[in-house]
Amino acid sequence: MILKTQAIVLNMVPFSETSRVVTWLTADHGRLATIIKGSQRRKSRFLGQYDLFYTCELLFYLRLHQGVHITRECSPLKPRLALRSQWRAMACASYFAHLVARISPPYAPHPELFHLLDKALDAFAQEQNLEACLYWFELKIMTAMGLAPQFHACLKCKRSLDARAEPAPGHRFSRTGEQPPASPFFSHTRGGVLCGVCAATMGREAEKLAPDVLGLLRFWQQSRTWRSARSSRCTARQLRELERVLGRFLQYHLEVDPVNRELALQVMRHQFRPAESIP
Repeated sequence: MILKTQAIVLNMVPFSETSRVVTWLTADHGRLATIIKGSQRRKSRFLGQYDLFYTCELLFYLRLHQGVHITRECSPLKPRLALRSQWRAMACASYFAHLVARISPPYAPHPELFHLLDKALDAFAQEQNLEACLYWFELKIMTAMGLAPQFHACLKCKRSLDARAEPAPGHRFSRTGEQPPASPFFSHTRGGVLCGVCAATMGREAEKLAPDVLGLLRFWQQSRTWRSARSSRCTARQLRELERVLGRFLQYHLEVDPVNRELALQVMRHQFRPAESIP
C-alpha cells in the first residue's frame, strides 16, 4: 500500500553505505521509520530532499508485516536552513525533536503533536528568546498529552490562589494588618499548585513557587501563540524557576531523560562551547 502524508524528520541512522533509515513524525500515521534506499549515492534523486528538522511531503510503501517501510518519494516543504548555522537554535530543536520522538507512540496519529512540533521548529529557527519559547512549547506538549498542570486553584482545597507579584524589599503596607500575598506551592507529583495550608501536609513533595512565575505560567498556558513567550522579558531568577518546575514535571509524568534538556539549556546560556575545529 502506498501512502502520502506530511512528515518531520526526527532522526536518521545509516542502514548501509548508500542507504539511511529515517524516523518521522507524520501528520496522519504518527511516528514511523522508513528506509531511503540509495540516498547517499552521488546521483541519488533524494539528495537535498530531506534532513534533520525538515518538514517534507512523504510518499512511502506501508509494510506493516514485512519489516521497515520504504520511501518512494520525498520533497521538502520547510527545510529550515537557519538551523544549519545557528547552533543554539539547533540544540534547542534537537532536544525538542528528541522529546517528541520519546513520547509519541508508533502508528498513533496525533495531529496536535505534529503541528506543535512544526510550529516549534519554525520558532526555534528564528532564534529569538529561545529559552522562554522552549518552556512555552513544553507547556503546550503537556496539554497535548492530556497532562496540563493546574495553576489556578489549590489541588486539595480548591481555593483560588493569588498570582500577584510579591512586594519589593522595604515595602510598607498602608493598612493595618495588611500582609504580603503568600507564595503558592507546586507539587510536580500531583501536577499543580497548592496553598500554604495544604502544602504543609505534603512535606517535601511541595515546593514554593514565586507568584510572578505562577502568573507567567498561567499566561503562557492560556496563550495560543508562541509569540507571547518570545515577547516576554524574563529575569534570570524566573528562568531558573521555570526550568526547575517544568523539568521536574516532565521527568515525573512523561518519564523523559533530563540530559538532553540540560545540554540544550547549557548551550542556549553560553555555558557550553562547541569544540574548535582541529586544522
